[in-house]
Amino acid sequence: MKLSVIIPAFNEEATIADVLRRVADVDAHTEVIVIDDSSTDHTLDEIAKANLREVQVIRHRVNRGKGAAVRSGLAAATGDVIVIQDGDLEYHPADFIRMLKPIQAGEARVVYGYRDFSSQRWMLRAGNRALTMLTNALYGVGIRDMETCYKMWRREVLDGARLSANGFDIEVELTAAFVKRGERIVQMPIAYNAREAKKLRWWVDGPQAVIQLIRYRFFA
Repeated sequence: MKLSVIIPAFNEEATIADVLRRVADVDAHTEVIVIDDSSTDHTLDEIAKANLREVQVIRHRVNRGKGAAVRSGLAAATGDVIVIQDGDLEYHPADFIRMLKPIQAGEARVVYGYRDFSSQRWMLRAGNRALTMLTNALYGVGIRDMETCYKMWRREVLDGARLSANGFDIEVELTAAFVKRGERIVQMPIAYNAREAKKLRWWVDGPQAVIQLIRYRFFA
């Protein structure tokens, strides 16, 4: 199986090279697609300095958000399986191998890696738990971490889906799409170290996620 690793990146000069090296160390057939979301720092230079072959870079001329970056990556991906990787060091790509196993075995077509939130600031931790609880209540599922970056799925699961999210609400839209298509989501623990400075604005992105959860459930 070919694994397409989609990496949205905005001003990740301090970490993007390490992320790419970690992905390159994964013992799997991968293609790596980095979407530079109009970074204003040296993210592109650091990607070049990593000097890794077969890394495709897509550049947005203006900053459009994580969701738009993911959608650009999906349009370019050619793998059998898709996974999203952030451009920082919160997650570890070594977990891809465990997440791939139930897909390779035909046990599931969608796998979520769920986090231990103990390293997060209390506000983000509370927000993540609240959004996950709301997801479960609205959609009748038992997800442990709706907002996790590590969502992995077989490419055909979203064939024909018209994703439209531009921001962090891509996590909501993907989850809603999987559930509405009747997919069983296998979940497993993953390594996670919360970063101190987050681009996510809880006072904006939190309410937006709530609105989108309701919209995708009842009106989309």
